[in-house]
Amino acid sequence: MAYLSLVDYIVFALFLLFSASVGIYHGIRSRTRQSTSEYLLAGRSMQPLPVGISIAVSLLSAVAYLGTPAEIYIHGPVFWTCSVGSIFQMFIVSTAFCPVYYNLKITSVFEYIDMRFGKYVRFCGVASNLLFLFLYMGIVIYGPSLALNAVTGLSLKASIISVGVVCTFYTTIGGIRAVVWTDLFQGLLLLAGLFITIISCAIQVGGLGETFKINIRDGRDTFLDFRLNPTIRHTTWSVIIGIASLQGGYFSTNQIIVQRYMACQTLTGAKLAIYFGSILIAFIQILLVLAGICLYAYFARCDPYTAGKVQNPDQLMAYIILDIFQNTPGMGGLLISAVFSASLSTVSSGINALTALVNQDILGTVCPGLSDFKRSMVLKFAAILFGTATILLAFLASIMGGLLPMTFKLVGILNGPVFGVFCLGIFFPWANSKGAMIGLIFGAAVGIWVNIGSMVYPPILDDPPLFVDQCETILTNQTSIPFVAPLEPTSFVYVTEHLTRSDVMESSRPGIAKFYSLSYIYYSLLASVTTIMIGLICSFLTHPNSPSDVDPKLISPWTRNICKWRHILLWVRERKHTKGTRHTDDHLGGDNGETMQLHVNEKLLVSPSV
Repeated sequence: MAYLSLVDYIVFALFLLFSASVGIYHGIRSRTRQSTSEYLLAGRSMQPLPVGISIAVSLLSAVAYLGTPAEIYIHGPVFWTCSVGSIFQMFIVSTAFCPVYYNLKITSVFEYIDMRFGKYVRFCGVASNLLFLFLYMGIVIYGPSLALNAVTGLSLKASIISVGVVCTFYTTIGGIRAVVWTDLFQGLLLLAGLFITIISCAIQVGGLGETFKINIRDGRDTFLDFRLNPTIRHTTWSVIIGIASLQGGYFSTNQIIVQRYMACQTLTGAKLAIYFGSILIAFIQILLVLAGICLYAYFARCDPYTAGKVQNPDQLMAYIILDIFQNTPGMGGLLISAVFSASLSTVSSGINALTALVNQDILGTVCPGLSDFKRSMVLKFAAILFGTATILLAFLASIMGGLLPMTFKLVGILNGPVFGVFCLGIFFPWANSKGAMIGLIFGAAVGIWVNIGSMVYPPILDDPPLFVDQCETILTNQTSIPFVAPLEPTSFVYVTEHLTRSDVMESSRPGIAKFYSLSYIYYSLLASVTTIMIGLICSFLTHPNSPSDVDPKLISPWTRNICKWRHILLWVRERKHTKGTRHTDDHLGGDNGETMQLHVNEKLLVSPSV
């Protein structure tokens, strides 16, 4: 184990101090504007670029920072196509979801669900999102703290408490302005840490060219895989479709992300923030994949995990940082700060999102007459409670043992059914509240069912081998050892399934095990599609809504345009049918009938500017 030096600890402390000072600055600056809108949405006056960066670093937590390179290290580089999925979802969210939210001027994304399906569906969505945020934030703090504790000796308790206290402090004091501007600093630090790690690692093995040669030499040259088998862990299709669905759900339904682009001055600014954030996410994902490729090249003939030098692959990033920079005082502290910067940004964004949910979905219902000043004070107190709860949950995660993988999987499917409900409301004007509620229940049930099934019958994977033949201490008589991953997942966003030994034969398992072998990357999509399908079926069985009765502001511009052209085509067809009639009265009556038909559907024909 390599330990951090005093200089490294000083650098890490300065990083935390600077983050806290941003909250103090914005708290003092906005003391004369103590309003709920200012605290949660910065008065809707934020610029697209900092908001876009905040979106990116809020989504890419420290668990992804550590886990994605480990994923590439173990399974190969085909996952790089996740960047394509990120770009694809950005067009869907910016044109279908963002205009609806922005024109409604909502603060909590679940205000939309209330307008569309009523308070009961809204309550279920809020409960699911609250559970998701609490579990996610606790794991985001605990995961990297555990990895760094095992590799560097950095105190687990001290890192959890320091990160939790600092992000709670500046979020409570400065509101969303402090969160966004701190995210900007932390995003730059995250990028700097990635670049330094990649460049230093590549130099050690002889350059990027040599890095790729080593990976290709050892069979890690599958950058594209067009097989259609959905049980293969990663293919080009599954990664693009799965990531587009997963991130599309985050961008369109998760309070953390929606609250960011709702803080922009204009709808155009909100769309630009989505573009900036998505492109930056795609760029960082490419860097994380490249970091994984460099990790393998550096450890090509002496795998630290197989050799017992690390306990889990998600510790490899921390291990290589100290291995390369152990004789460079301060550099290890800087790169460790980059890892924790991702944790700070995600947790602070989560706390801010939780306060928004409390304001709109709880206080707005229980205490609607509360003054703006008192409401802002209540929200600050709530932020402190949420930060404290996150720290406690992180400590709870440290004693959960075998339950932690289940927690990861449950968190992974919590957002899928909620995304399906939003799709029902946004794209299908026929969907009603009964269909939305039943679809949500079925979507969650299917997601949990598949998750539990995959634990009972883990997918059988054939991964490239890892080698220890050039290690100083050989722990086995073999020179090439196929990797068998531990039960713990290595990344919340990207690695959420168990592995099993390659000598287990598929023929020895029941037929249903094939369904449970579905790639983890499809879980969110499966839950979403189930919710939509069941929701539509139930809606049509229980008196579907008439499109003309649904407020057009609640429907996606895509759907409004489709309905618009459909009614225009019907109108043209009717005109052709009545054109040859000789009776003027009948002709006029036909025109009046057409006018009435258009009037009935004018809600869908007339759309607000988007």
